[in-house]
Amino acid sequence: MILEDILQDNFMEYREVYKKADEKGMTKNEVKAEKDKLGIKTITLVNGDERLWLWYIPKNVWNKFSLKQ
Repeated sequence: MILEDILQDNFMEYREVYKKADEKGMTKNEVKAEKDKLGIKTITLVNGDERLWLWYIPKNVWNKFSLKQ
């Protein structure tokens, strides 16, 4: 899956995900469908008036940061 290759086990700003997916030939609808299929989640960070929407794959992030390795 292309989004899994893009995100791997990291957090990434959603516009960067769309940019990289576009470079690989994916449409926005394809990105949204694959996002749902992979169970990609979003976390919102707020700093004053600024907001960041970071996408991540929970199982991959869990495996990266889990103490049980």
